[in-house]
Amino acid sequence: MDLKHVPPQPAPVPATRPLFLREAARTFRTTGAVAPSSRRLADRLAAPMWPSSMVRRPAAVLEVGAGTGPVTRALAALTGPADRLDTVEINPRFVEILSGSLRTDPVLAPAADRIRILSGSITEMPLDRDYDVIVSCLPFTNFAPDVVRSILDRYLSVLVPGGHLTFFAYLGTHTLRSAFSSRAEAARHREAGAVVDAFARQHGGRQSVVWRNLPPARVWHLRTPEQPGRYADAA
Repeated sequence: MDLKHVPPQPAPVPATRPLFLREAARTFRTTGAVAPSSRRLADRLAAPMWPSSMVRRPAAVLEVGAGTGPVTRALAALTGPADRLDTVEINPRFVEILSGSLRTDPVLAPAADRIRILSGSITEMPLDRDYDVIVSCLPFTNFAPDVVRSILDRYLSVLVPGGHLTFFAYLGTHTLRSAFSSRAEAARHREAGAVVDAFARQHGGRQSVVWRNLPPARVWHLRTPEQPGRYADAA
C-alpha cells in the first residue's frame, strides 16, 4: 500500500471550527489539537479501508477520538453495506455533533445504519467485538506514559490477527512543550512520546508525514501478526 497516494474522497462539509476551538481550549488534554484533522490526514488514517488494501471484508472498524468527525467521514465513505464502524468519543459535545451528523451529513447519513457512536473512554469502555481496523486519533503525548501504554494494549487486545492499526502524532510539539511548559510537563510529554515510538518500533509497519495539516502529523500504519510472535509489515 502506498501511503502517500490518497484516493479522492468526497469534499468535506463546512467544519464546526468555532465549536472545535472552544472545546479544544476547554478540554485540551483530551482534544489535543487546535483544529480538526485535515482531509489529507483523515484520508491517510483511513488507508486500510482503501479498495487496494488487504483488509478482509466485511470489516469491523474502530475509530477512537472522533472529535467532530473528519476521520469518521473518511472511514464511512470507504465502508460497504456489510462493514461496521464503531466510533469512540469522550467529549459529550462532540458526541452530540456526531449523532446529529448521522442524520444530516451527506457522507455519514447514508452509512448511519452501520455506524455506532460510543461515548466514553476507550480504557474503560466494554467492547463487544474484535476489529479488523483500528484508527486512533488520540493525542497520546497529552497523556501520562502509563495511560498511553494502557490504550495501546487495549488496541492490541481487540485487534484481530493480521489487523490494521493507524495512529498519528503531531510534529514539533516537544520543542514547544520544552520552551513554554514546566520541566515536569516537558518530561511527561517526552516520556509519552517515547512509549509511542517504542511501540511503533516493536511492531514494525510504515510511517509517513502529512504536511497539509495543522500542525503537520506523522502517521504510523501497523499490522498485527497473522501468527503469534511474528509481526507483518504494512501492506
